[in-house]
Amino acid sequence: MEIDLDDLKKQLTLEERSYRFRCVEGWSMVVPWNGYSLSSLIKKVKPLSSAKYIRFETLVDPVSFPDQKRGSFSAVEYPYVEGLRIDKAYNDLSFLAIGLYSEIMPKQNGAPIRLVVPWKYGFKSIKSIVKISFVDKEPLNTWQKENADEYGFYANVNPNVDHPR
Repeated sequence: MEIDLDDLKKQLTLEERSYRFRCVEGWSMVVPWNGYSLSSLIKKVKPLSSAKYIRFETLVDPVSFPDQKRGSFSAVEYPYVEGLRIDKAYNDLSFLAIGLYSEIMPKQNGAPIRLVVPWKYGFKSIKSIVKISFVDKEPLNTWQKENADEYGFYANVNPNVDHPR
């Protein structure tokens, strides 16, 4: 199924939520996001019962994303991929943001749409989402692929466990 973002905006109820955004580098900030519960999208598209995970994929556009132009010298391989277990995606806190600070999402913050999962580290909050797939196997996310010793699939914030670095 393909859903245009403008159509999605008309079909789902826009909400504002303020969540703490945490980075593995040790900083955090509170951000007022505008968007939709991820569960509302899931209920709309009605995935098959065999779907155990959701796989998110970013836009590949080297003009808008200079790092993508650098090919093998870029920070990561593109498209950037992230994933969630389906039960975590249904959690009421899981959120698809299309804006922040009561404004439309700027490109540098993840336009047109990004994932926000407040109990996970920021790298799980994939930006510039253009494709969402419901899959039966755990997707290999970008940072897990790049450095599995430091970035696992789950990436839950645990203040009692330091990042390996």
